[in-house]
Formats: sequence, structure tokens, C-alpha cells
Amino acid sequence: MLEHILITILSILVVILSLSIFIRWRQTRGTILLNGKAINELICAIVENARAGRIPDIAERVSVILGNYLKCSKIAFLKLSKSTLEPNFTTGLEPDDLNRVSAVLTPEFQKMLKSISQVTDLEVLEPFLSSKTNQILKKNGFDYFFSVFLRNNLFGIYLIKTSLPRSNASLKFLTTALAFSLSAAYHIRQQEKRLKKYENRLKFSGDPGNTNKTDATIGRRDLNRYLKIKNSQELILELTKTLRKECEFNKMGIYVKSEDSNGPLIAVNWQIRDNIDKLLRENFEFILKRLNPGETYDKKSFFDIFQDAEVKFDSILDNELEYFTSIPWFDKRQAFMVWNGSASADKITGRLQDFWRGALPLVEYTSRFEKANEMSYTDGLTGVYNRRYFQQRLTEELHRARRYGRTLTLLILDVDDLKLVNDTYGHPAGDQLLKTLARVLSESVRSIDLISRYGGDEFCLIMPETGRNRARLLMNRIKSKIESSPLLLEGVADVRHYSVSIGGAVFPTDADSFNNLFLAADKALLAAKSDGRNCSRLYEPEIEFKTSNNQ
Repeated sequence: MLEHILITILSILVVILSLSIFIRWRQTRGTILLNGKAINELICAIVENARAGRIPDIAERVSVILGNYLKCSKIAFLKLSKSTLEPNFTTGLEPDDLNRVSAVLTPEFQKMLKSISQVTDLEVLEPFLSSKTNQILKKNGFDYFFSVFLRNNLFGIYLIKTSLPRSNASLKFLTTALAFSLSAAYHIRQQEKRLKKYENRLKFSGDPGNTNKTDATIGRRDLNRYLKIKNSQELILELTKTLRKECEFNKMGIYVKSEDSNGPLIAVNWQIRDNIDKLLRENFEFILKRLNPGETYDKKSFFDIFQDAEVKFDSILDNELEYFTSIPWFDKRQAFMVWNGSASADKITGRLQDFWRGALPLVEYTSRFEKANEMSYTDGLTGVYNRRYFQQRLTEELHRARRYGRTLTLLILDVDDLKLVNDTYGHPAGDQLLKTLARVLSESVRSIDLISRYGGDEFCLIMPETGRNRARLLMNRIKSKIESSPLLLEGVADVRHYSVSIGGAVFPTDADSFNNLFLAADKALLAAKSDGRNCSRLYEPEIEFKTSNNQ
């Protein structure tokens, strides 16, 4: 499942990269060797291999394209293995020469490679290579190289020999696409290996033949059931159900801080009164600071620790909970458990340690899956949901609204002057504007509303159970919030004010399907743009009339 999600991301990103660069080239002058067939071969190579899961084939397939369209008579890929760059894929190189080409990756060498974002003259590598390697590369006539980097991870470098000049647009395009696809492919393989390692570790801990103490904690049948759960909150709930039954707890609760420092507390409780549950949630950090990790406290010793605290736990928790313990969690976090039961603390403490020792790898595995899944639904620049997730959720919310006879509003927002900001201050300033807008939107909507970046400078808001009056209030609130949150740019003394145009449509009064609702909101947005900047419009029938007249 995770592999397919990551592969899909790779396919989409490379196709977008290919098309965007190709379109830009169409706008430039000069001889372009790269034709439509080459573009199609590149896209098909990546997409077909990605769908089939044959990610390593991408390197060979695109290398063939390099030879066919960029006149590369010699190609060598040096893959990073530990701290050495070693030959991994070559074309046109003599076997004797191949075995003697390698390089040690020093911190200075890696820093230099990281700083290079496109195909570069081979002479830049010379200071970092041995004299023997330099001689072999010169003898074989290599001209250029480019790095295969993703974030801070270096996977290798490509060496090529071609008669094309380094400034050739086709050369820049294909080498950039190749570097991107390869780095993403290697990154995915790393993630797959890590997840496989976790799966093996988990299955080993559940093997009846394993002498580890966790055998009695999580059996193979339970392990297979837990591995199917891909939500941390749900998994913790299922684990605590098992623990509660085995330890015969009358009452119990577990409280864990979210991986995101600003995220909500993960809490599961059984038969604990609401006022006590609220008290434990609100004082989570305070309680953890005073508990020693792994140590269990009875009611009296727990109350003694907090006798000087402003919160009088003894007056609230007395006769409700008997024992308290801190649990070392993964990622250097801590959790704490509370319970009440018939068994003594001595018997329960050892059982808890064994249980969580076997259960925490499960929780960590699920958490990693959630992060990978979230990446496929999140816009990398702004942090809000992306177009793919928007389309999925709008379909779901429309189905829910139709089923229960409720309203739903869709808003489409478009930045009025993003091009002016880009032209005046540069594209990084435009990116900062989009991130600022995403933050403003997040602060302006309800928790049940969904924000997504639809593409470019457009954002979409899905607002369940929202009619026209509430939609108008929200549009006014967004515009007011934007006016009070100007764009602050580094190195620019004055603040930059910006605005958005907003179009909206309401289900089911304005439209009764996904496509019709989006079209109605888009027409309302066009009407708002025609009214001038910083305007908002809800769909009205006369918008159709005006549009048809204009046509």
C-alpha cells in the first residue's frame, strides 16, 4: 500500500516536471533537439515502471533516452555505497576502466555536490577525485556530470559524454528529469526497506518459537490483526482493549503526546469519569515532569508527589484510580497510564513493561505509514491538503450531505496579485504569500472545514453544513483577516498587502453534483474577479446569463 502511494507521488511529480519544463521551452527560441516522441518516451518510461513497481528500471530506461536523444555515447552512474561512490550502471566504458573508477565522499565533496542543481562541467569534480580516476574519465572523454540528490540525501552522480553544449535546453531538461526520478526512486526504496525491517521485527516478536518475553504479549493472530490498522489512535485503542482484558482493569486510561508538537493529545480511557479525564488531559505535561519513566506509583505516593501543586489531585482522584505509571514511548516521548483493578501493582508492572515493549514497534510502524500517507495528500509548499485529497473529500462530503439532507458550501479563492509579487520581489516572495494565505485560511475556518491548494494561486474550501448566510460571513472574515495579515518579506522594509477574490456555491440549491458545484463556484469566482480585486460572490442564476452574453 505504502509503495503504491509513494510510486504514485513519483509519477505525478515527474510528469508535472516534464510538462512544465517542456512548455517553458516551447516559449524560448533556438534549436531544441528534444521532440514530442522523446517527451512521450520519458513520461511513459517513468509512469509505466512506477505502476508496475519496477522503480530500478527507471534509471536504465531513461539512460537509453539519454543516448537516443542527447547523443550520449558514454554514461556512468556512480552510486553512493557507505562513503564511496562506486560504478553501478555504465554504457560505453571498458571493463578495466570501470573497475578503477571510484571516489571517496568527503564532507567537502558532498557539500559541493549538494550545491549543484543541474548538469555541470566535469572539471568541477577534478579536485575531489584521485589522479587515476581523473585520467580514466579524461581518456574516455566524459564531458559533464550531475548529482542525484533528494533533500539532504545523496544517492550518486551521473557522468556523461555528449557532443551537445552544456547550455543545450534538451540536455538540461532530461538530466534534471533523470536526477529527480532516480533520487525519488532510491528514496522510496529506502523507505520500503525501513518498513520491511519493522514488519520483520514485529512478526519475529509474535513468532511462537521466539524466546523473547513479548511472545506472551502479542500472539501471531493479534499481530496480523494489528498490522491491518493504519491509524495510530485506532491502534492504541485496540491495544488498550487487549491490555484491559488481560490485566482485568476496572478503569484505565492512557495519555500520549502527539508526534507533532502542536498536535492534539492522544488519549484513550475506559470507565473514567469525564471530569477526571479532563483533569489528566489538561495537566499532561505537568504530570509527566514529576513521574520517573517506567516507575509505578500507588495512589498515596502519587498524591505525595503533587502535594505542593496548585492542582489538588487527591481531592479529585481519590477512590477513582489506584495506580499511575510513566511509559517510555518511541521518538523519545513519554506517555502515562492510570488504572484501577484487583491485581497488585507488582504483578501489573512487569506485565505492562512486556506489553508495551512488544506493542510500541506496532505503533511506530503505523505512525510511519500515516506520515507517508499524509505526504500523498499534502501540498508540499503550504502544508494544506492538495488537489487529490480535495477531490476525494468533496465527493465524500457531497454523498454525506445528500444522504442526510444537509447543505454544503464550496469556496474557490484566487490570489489577485501573485504575478505582481513574483515580478517585483521574485518567486520566493510569491511562495511566502501562498504560505501566509494558507495560514490565514487555517486560522479563519472551523475544525470541520477542509482547506486545500487546488493549483497555482487557487485554494478551495469545503464547508459541511453551511448555507449561504454562513458562507457570506466566512468570506467576509477571510478578507478581513487577510487585510490584517500583510505579507512580510525578508529584506523588504515595507509590508506588502495582498487580496483574494472568492467565488462560492451551495449544495443542493446551486448544484447537485461534484462537477456542477465546482463549475458554479468557479463561475462565481470569475464574476468576483470581473468586479475588481478583493471581491467575493456566491453563485446566482444571473451569472450564467452574464456569462452567456459575454460569449
